[in-house]
Amino acid sequence: MMRSLRARLTLAFALIAVVPLAIAMAVLAQRIRASVRTEAADRLATTATLLEARLEEANARTRERLALLAADPSLKRLVLVDPGQSSDAAEALAERRFLLGLDLLMVTDTSGRVIADAAAAPRADASAWPASAIAPVRGAGSAIVPAIGRLALVSLASVPVRYQGGVAALLVAGAALDSSRLADLARSSGIALRLRDGAGVVIADTRTSGAGTIDRDVALALGPPPHATLTAFASTAVADRAVAALGLATLALGGLGLVIAVVLAALASRQISRPIERLAGFSERIAAGAWDEPLALASVREIETLVGALDRMRRDLGAYRDRLRVTERHAAWSQMARQVAHEVANPLTPIAVSVADLKRSYDEQRPDFPEILDQASRTIADEVQSLRRLLRAFSELGRMPEPRPERCDLAALVADLGALYGGDVAAGRLALGAVPAELAIVTDGGLLRQALVNLIQNGLEADDVTRVAVHVARRPGAVEIAVSDDGAGIDAERRARIFTPGFTTKARGSGLGLTIVERIVHDLGGTIVLDPAAADGRGAAFRIHLPLTAQDSACPAC
Repeated sequence: MMRSLRARLTLAFALIAVVPLAIAMAVLAQRIRASVRTEAADRLATTATLLEARLEEANARTRERLALLAADPSLKRLVLVDPGQSSDAAEALAERRFLLGLDLLMVTDTSGRVIADAAAAPRADASAWPASAIAPVRGAGSAIVPAIGRLALVSLASVPVRYQGGVAALLVAGAALDSSRLADLARSSGIALRLRDGAGVVIADTRTSGAGTIDRDVALALGPPPHATLTAFASTAVADRAVAALGLATLALGGLGLVIAVVLAALASRQISRPIERLAGFSERIAAGAWDEPLALASVREIETLVGALDRMRRDLGAYRDRLRVTERHAAWSQMARQVAHEVANPLTPIAVSVADLKRSYDEQRPDFPEILDQASRTIADEVQSLRRLLRAFSELGRMPEPRPERCDLAALVADLGALYGGDVAAGRLALGAVPAELAIVTDGGLLRQALVNLIQNGLEADDVTRVAVHVARRPGAVEIAVSDDGAGIDAERRARIFTPGFTTKARGSGLGLTIVERIVHDLGGTIVLDPAAADGRGAAFRIHLPLTAQDSACPAC
């Protein structure tokens, strides 16, 4: 298929239309994706840094408030001076926990034993976390620790409670980092968050899907390691949707471009290939010898240049053919003139000798003059007859009629030959083979009969031939008529000259019989060949092949 010019032009136009568009769309999609991801990464880094700062700031603020609370004399009195009133201390801690927005608030001694717990107050809020939710705290500072019995982390801050110049207790406060707290942070920041403890266990995750995101980890470095990790996620859904939309647009534009390319390729290839096809047809006509029809073709300049060159070649070939015809005609007439002169000279010699002999015998009054006169008369009559045959052959060659094709029944034609040569058929010198039933062709029966008569007569007149045979057979697409003999055969040198005008193997032949036969067969659109000698070196066969036309095939009698 790709050897077709139209197919190649269509492919070229399609590639020109689609490939640049595909490359441009791919580059644009890549840039959009990279730009959106870069912007999302920058926004994510900023947001993660802010979240980390917010958590650190909240812890520092809690520590400042705890320091103020630890210096409150009334709290010291309740938890240190009068520890028996633990319910009053718990009530005070519960009130302050609520005011400070904490989840856990308690007072422990330096060994971690709980002295007072806000969650233990009789009227404590249900949201308050008990002291048992975290491991005992034995020193002041900040840390993020896992909750006990809950899937959460606790941001702890503890400050010392000083009494009489020493550390009497620790005031411990905690803010829960669980799914609800993480959801609040995600809503306020506009990004999805995931919280993991120091062991990598996921505490909470606000993502709805893990696809189409980029992430950034922030270590919550409060307290000793291992530290908890807060992972921030930024969605690339907008970029993905834009790239998908761009892909659909690319496909649509590519399909449209392909359709346009095919249409343009069809039009362009038509404008290019049709002139080339016409040039090919014109070249075939020139090769077939049809040089009279000029070629006029309007196309691109290069093709018009080629058309002009071919048309000049056509004119040159026509002129050359005309000159060649004139030359051939002159050569033919010159050859014929030499042949006529040669053939006429041959009979004149015996005629002249016979006349001279008659005159001498008459002058000498020879007694056998009647016999000499009779012999001279026969000699002169034979030579005059030879001259007549020669002139008749030249006359036939010069006035060969144009063929008049019509339906010719070959069986009837062979029967006509049998009637013409009835004596030879009866004597066994001529054998006519059976013709296939109702075999007929469209040709000039008269000219074909003349050719067969010449071939049969040529064989019967040969000195070394005792029998001539005619056979008719049907071949693929043609009819074959063979005229063979049982003579001595014809060697290769004479076979090459057998159809040359003037060449003959007989003493009194004109050398034009086979030339006339060849011309008749050629005018009828057929071919004639001389088969080589048989295996034993004897005999020759002239085979005429006449094509079966569509009219012959359509004929019921054929």
